[in-house]
Amino acid sequence: MDLVADHRCTVRFADGSEGTTALSILLEAAAWGAARGTDIWSEEELRSIDFAAAARAGELVIGHEGAEPAATMLLQTSDPIYWPSDAPGDALYVHKVGVRRAFASRGWLTRLIDFAAAAARARSIDRLRLDTILRPHLRSMYERHGFTTVLEEPLLRNGRQMIRMERAS
Repeated sequence: MDLVADHRCTVRFADGSEGTTALSILLEAAAWGAARGTDIWSEEELRSIDFAAAARAGELVIGHEGAEPAATMLLQTSDPIYWPSDAPGDALYVHKVGVRRAFASRGWLTRLIDFAAAAARARSIDRLRLDTILRPHLRSMYERHGFTTVLEEPLLRNGRQMIRMERAS
């Protein structure tokens, strides 16, 4: 399944060899966030073996601008860490969204979320869910894309306060 946002930008599920590409995008995004005081992901959350496995499982999404990999995310059918009581397939779970700095502010989050919503609808799944660090700018970024915060106390994970958000697909 490909989403062609315009003649130069595409979003699709990664092939089995693109785990390293996705990881490099996320490492760049993590370094950028850390330089601004937000530790987005720990080293244990960004392991090459995990992204290779996600690519093979059809859970890794890559966005290209022309021939260049620009953005990535994981799109999974379950999340036993942040949504442990939900059965697999209740929602699609958006994780590890990252955009290369060279492609920032070019609509990549919108393209990725649109792709996730289309993938959910294609599977007759009516919800997208995610977790994110409790930071006003991250929360508002996802709210602009239709997500609302699940009303509960923030969860503590790896020393970070996390919130859960969801939206209709």
